[in-house]
Amino acid sequence: MPHSFNPDLHKWKDLPAQRVAGTGYIEIPGKAENLRWQTRSCVPSQYENELADALEKAYEAGAKTAEEIVNGLNAQNFKTRSGHAWTVALFESEMAILGY
Repeated sequence: MPHSFNPDLHKWKDLPAQRVAGTGYIEIPGKAENLRWQTRSCVPSQYENELADALEKAYEAGAKTAEEIVNGLNAQNFKTRSGHAWTVALFESEMAILGY
């Protein structure tokens, strides 16, 4: 069973198709708390938050390809978890890990 950051998130129920708008909700609109990381097993680490900030800067500077993103991260001197400069292979590997 996958972990959920929101242990109170209601499980989906197999409801029959409804012909009337507004019926068949999984959650009652306006009643469920929408937590930012409700499908994560934990809150993001400091490294993950800093990586997100660095990625935003790279995108704002016009990066669109993996190569351009890597160049943007290296231009900011933002290192990998292990303290190395980024390569496309390292970037793709990190995104695969974080995109679990």
